[in-house]
Amino acid sequence: MIIALAGHVDHGKTALIRALTGIDADRLPEEKKRGMTIDLGFAHVRLPSGAMVGFVDVPGHERFLSNMLAGVLAIDTVLLVVAADDGPMPQTKEHLAILRLTGIADVTAVISKIDRVDATRLNAARAAVRDALDHAGYSAAPVMEASSVAGDGIPAVLATIEAKAAVYRARDASGGFRLAIDRSFSPTGAGLVVTGTAASGVVSVGDRLLLSPSRLAARVRGIQVHNEAAATARAGDRCALVITGPRIERARLKRGDWLIDPSLHAPTQRIDALVRAVDDRGARHAVRAHVHFGAASVTGRVLMHKASDLAPGESGFVSIALDRPSACLHGDRLILRDESNGRVVAGGHIVDPFSPDRRVRREQRAASLAAHAMADPAESFRALLAAEGWADLRRFIVARNLAVDFVPAIDGDAIRIGSDSAPVMVSAETIARVGTSLTRHLTTWHAAHPDQLGLGNAELLRAAGAVPPNIAEAILDVWRARGNVVRDGVAWRVPDHHPVLAPLDEAMWTR
Repeated sequence: MIIALAGHVDHGKTALIRALTGIDADRLPEEKKRGMTIDLGFAHVRLPSGAMVGFVDVPGHERFLSNMLAGVLAIDTVLLVVAADDGPMPQTKEHLAILRLTGIADVTAVISKIDRVDATRLNAARAAVRDALDHAGYSAAPVMEASSVAGDGIPAVLATIEAKAAVYRARDASGGFRLAIDRSFSPTGAGLVVTGTAASGVVSVGDRLLLSPSRLAARVRGIQVHNEAAATARAGDRCALVITGPRIERARLKRGDWLIDPSLHAPTQRIDALVRAVDDRGARHAVRAHVHFGAASVTGRVLMHKASDLAPGESGFVSIALDRPSACLHGDRLILRDESNGRVVAGGHIVDPFSPDRRVRREQRAASLAAHAMADPAESFRALLAAEGWADLRRFIVARNLAVDFVPAIDGDAIRIGSDSAPVMVSAETIARVGTSLTRHLTTWHAAHPDQLGLGNAELLRAAGAVPPNIAEAILDVWRARGNVVRDGVAWRVPDHHPVLAPLDEAMWTR
């Protein structure tokens, strides 16, 4: 289980981690000099039950919000730290908004520095924290109190963490391995080390992976999980991987890159997401934004599906054109910050990492996005097939990080076309609609050209309009098997058409 500590600057997050684990999460000299967390810090503790819990210490200062987001988008639960002498402050409320926008449901508030205030001030702090939680949508979140200096309340906080760990359900480790890199370093004699929280799958020593989006091959030489050597790491583990490769060097890596199973390498620059605007201000259409997912921060342009602004607290689909390729996938948490002022404007999760760049009717696109947003893969694929008429099965499998043999049960006479490596499903409704349209086009053409055998393949496929040629050709093959059309050599015709001379030509032929 991974726990993030969020809250305003100088409210005691790092001190609380030290009291809980005995580890100082501030590792940079500047952090120790200034007494302020600047970058992500990490610690861990083994509970009396034997469960290992990892902590992520995130910066509380607004100048380092980007670093904070790199730490909270892959965690399981949050301790929101609020100093008793200050009460909730601007970053307290912004962090709460971020947690709510990204769907992090489990939050526990800890009022810190209780040794510095009297009973009156502590009561006021309790009331203010409770009000902030209620306003952010965390009415059920418990509020605890602790002093990291005196040790008061620390055993109770550890007991709460123990209770959470007892009911914690390990993340599903199916699918290919993915790790969002939040840190990299090269200790003497150890090669290149990258760290992060495994988002999915399992990795073992010796496995071959890819750095994405740069597509650099890497081999895993060693694994540590919570600073202990391990043979494997799985989804949900906070781990460090020692990697090697012919072009692997620290200068080629940056925070936000992914270390992934090679089958998942599919960089994209157009994504669709389901987001909710913050409560105190809306999200503007066509705004440029900092887009945060995994441990990455990428700029891009955000377009609302309905082509108008999102009102405060309103949810909706957005399409995002990123300025550089990304290796994000379906379900990745996402935060949008206005590029001009850095303020958080919306958050949610990615529904389609491979947003089409072709123009489609708004009604059809709305149905497609609703299908992508469905949690169950089989249900989502069936809805997508019904909305679009055909669906790229391989792309769907990669987008959702599914097993390569995923085949959803499809009702009706849908067909599968393409190769095993690039299969496409075509719905029965599309087969009937496009087949009927092409037959009608052939009949009209025969009436205008009774003396010709039929239409050539390329010319008939052009009559399919927006339907891709490979799909139209597959539909023609189905239509031919059913006896609705006939192919004579290079020409297509309807079964009852036979070329005849025009009346004048027939008379001349008779003479």
